[in-house]
Amino acid sequence: MRYLLIIPLVLAACAQVEAVSPLADPRERGPFIARSDFPNPPNVERAASGAGCSGEPLRAVAAPMPEYPARGWSRGLQGWSIVQFDVAQAGTVENVRIARGVPGGSFDHEAQRAVEGWRFQALSEGAYLSGCVVLFEFKMGEVTVR
Repeated sequence: MRYLLIIPLVLAACAQVEAVSPLADPRERGPFIARSDFPNPPNVERAASGAGCSGEPLRAVAAPMPEYPARGWSRGLQGWSIVQFDVAQAGTVENVRIARGVPGGSFDHEAQRAVEGWRFQALSEGAYLSGCVVLFEFKMGEVTVR
């Protein structure tokens, strides 16, 4: 009699179930579901003054946006990152650093990685811009720049 109860369990275990890889990108599985509120937007000037980044216009040649972090997506997290960087005369980005970020971690990593890939038109001879600032908002599964 006990064997009759075990057989359906064994057969159920043999049924084909859609495999979900733990390494699969959660952004491909479906819509973003917010499980946290968007943190209060920062006062960017207090966190990182961009005073040194003036006097020369910046014209982007390449400015890829950060990816929404897969880990943040799967957990329904939202946040923002303030990134500071310098621009050399050749238009290359240097000294990329996070001034402040909430919740930090993978959001800051994605923001920093994106800015490291930015390129601008060459500046005037001898020009160098320092402390340029950009704010990325990771909100409702999308990334915007402010």
